[in-house]
Amino acid sequence: MNVSTKDGNAVVISEEDYNDLIETLYISSIPGMKEKIVEGLNTPLEECIAEDKASW
Repeated sequence: MNVSTKDGNAVVISEEDYNDLIETLYISSIPGMKEKIVEGLNTPLEECIAEDKASW
């Protein structure tokens, strides 16, 4: 929702949308993270390992 006043404008968003935005900004601030995410998105599923086989 856009709020316009004589003193300036503001945008009102849901808490969930705000939290998602903050998370995206944080992840984007980590050097090389964007490239790793894009690489992961471009990796064929056949080349991925099962979640229960991953070492966390």
